Amino acid sequence: MGTNLANDYYDCIQGKDTDLRKGPKRLGQSGLVSKATLFWMMALTFFVGFLLSLYLVYRGGWIIVGMYALAVLLGIFYTKGPINYAYKGLSEPIVLFFLGSIAVFFTTYLQTLQFSFYPLIVGLSPGFFSVALLGLNNLRDVEEDRLTNKNTLVVKYGERFGKIEITLALLAPFIITPSPLNICLIPLLSHILKKLWNDEDIPALLGKIGAAFFLFTVLYILHAFFLWK
Repeated sequence: MGTNLANDYYDCIQGKDTDLRKGPKRLGQSGLVSKATLFWMMALTFFVGFLLSLYLVYRGGWIIVGMYALAVLLGIFYTKGPINYAYKGLSEPIVLFFLGSIAVFFTTYLQTLQFSFYPLIVGLSPGFFSVALLGLNNLRDVEEDRLTNKNTLVVKYGERFGKIEITLALLAPFIITPSPLNICLIPLLSHILKKLWNDEDIPALLGKIGAAFFLFTVLYILHAFFLWK
């Protein structure tokens, strides 16, 4: 939530949101709240997140404080200059590892208090789904991003590259964490890829990729339950 508010705020004050935006209405660009209010909403959200993480710090030690601080910095400098790595085509690797491997790794650590290599591998699956969502978001906004110099990978290498990126990101989890239950997702995945490559209602595919992400996770849990029972 803090990262979304940070993106909203810094995109607004840097003039990166325009009337060409195809995504959901944003607080700053639409004028629903003032820029000052939006800034304090962002700061408060990050602060509340820290308060909610205090038990996790008690459980896991000071390394959790470091990870939270790093997460906040990555969330802010996603769009804040001069780093603004989202405008330089660097979002995908950070999203892949921090919303995937690192998140699963430290979740496992907090439950077991042991470091393990396995969660880093399994965590790539949710990471790749997050990359697919990011890629589709960038594909949807490519026209506005070109005008405002948001040099995402889709802007740099074109829409066809974006579609290949999304396709590979959607297929990768099925290779990383294979399960016979994943066959249930073939119809939905085929539908998404057909719509993607035919340029049919691209914005609506965000919700469908999100549904595939959720269902993939549920099927993985079921598979793990019966495998390890």
